Amino acid sequence: MTFVSLDAGELLRLLVSIVLSCVLSFPLGWERKRHSRAVVGLRVFPLVAVGACVYVFVGQSLFTGEARAEQSDVLQGLMTGIGFVGAGAIIKHSGGVSGLATAAAIWTTGAIGAAVAYGFYALAVVLALVNLFILESTRKLTRQVEDALESDDGTSG
Repeated sequence: MTFVSLDAGELLRLLVSIVLSCVLSFPLGWERKRHSRAVVGLRVFPLVAVGACVYVFVGQSLFTGEARAEQSDVLQGLMTGIGFVGAGAIIKHSGGVSGLATAAAIWTTGAIGAAVAYGFYALAVVLALVNLFILESTRKLTRQVEDALESDDGTSG
């Protein structure tokens, strides 16, 4: 068995990235849990971001030099796997589907973790803020549209 050793700088970067991934994703999980009463929330979102971050770090360590292009395979696998986690948040019930926003937020939370691992801190912060803005600002608009559609269904005939 081979052990990979990290020098102090790499270890510090890894620890800071893990913490930043967790910090940036926590408000998204909080928002989902608070407003949508989603089954996933406070624990899932940080776990997805931290997991994506660490997988990218592992890819960066394993695939260097000529094999560096294989890091795209790591990202592709992450995107697919996190999509499956998000799919678990989607619930079909009589007359509709719920959990789509939560599923999309889970998927973009993985991108936050990957961006942090690659050192794109500003991108990760902006993505976290944009996600939070979309989830918070569209809630009232979504309700208004749904109410309008329900009243249209009731009056048409």
